[in-house]
Amino acid sequence: MLEELMENAAFCNGIAAGIGLYQNKVVLAHSRGESIKIGETLYYLQTGRERLQEMMDKVCR
Repeated sequence: MLEELMENAAFCNGIAAGIGLYQNKVVLAHSRGESIKIGETLYYLQTGRERLQEMMDKVCR
């Protein structure tokens, strides 16, 4: 039972570490204005303010 609990804890710690690494990667890419590639698709992250400005620019053209 104790061994099983330790394996579960190690698994959960590994998942948390992996999520933390990817979270840092996403935040860094956003701060640099870079894209994130998932599969063959590029994604750019925007704040709500950035998205609103983009929409206003399109409307005002």
